[in-house]
Amino acid sequence: MMADEADAPPLGSADRAACAVCADWLATATVSAVAAGASAAAALAGVATGGAPHPLLLLLPLLLAERYLALRLALDARLFARLADGTLPGLGALDAGLMRALDVDVAKAGRPLAARIAGARRLHRWHMAVALLCALAAALTWI
Repeated sequence: MMADEADAPPLGSADRAACAVCADWLATATVSAVAAGASAAAALAGVATGGAPHPLLLLLPLLLAERYLALRLALDARLFARLADGTLPGLGALDAGLMRALDVDVAKAGRPLAARIAGARRLHRWHMAVALLCALAAALTWI
């Protein structure tokens, strides 16, 4: 079933508040992204000063995963912010836009707001875990 903007009711004030909190929470991912970037710099410095280069083989795919997750989090943060401020009137409009612009699968449309927030929080946790793994891989270059 395709989401239709006219079929979905606009978000209420409690839902808009939840979207605003979620958007702000997702925006904190920039701290993890900066930490991952610093990890890469530290790893390169470690190798340059005679450290073990093997952890770089682990660090490079982790950095790619971190960048992908950071991009997804930034998009989700902006979309939740638009839901919160009313630029996007509701989930139907969001689904229609995602399907048209990003070719998102129709099966994902129609999910309730709580499921979307839970998914965004899960994505945030994954990002934090990958950023931590980047730091650990960077530390291994100094051993």
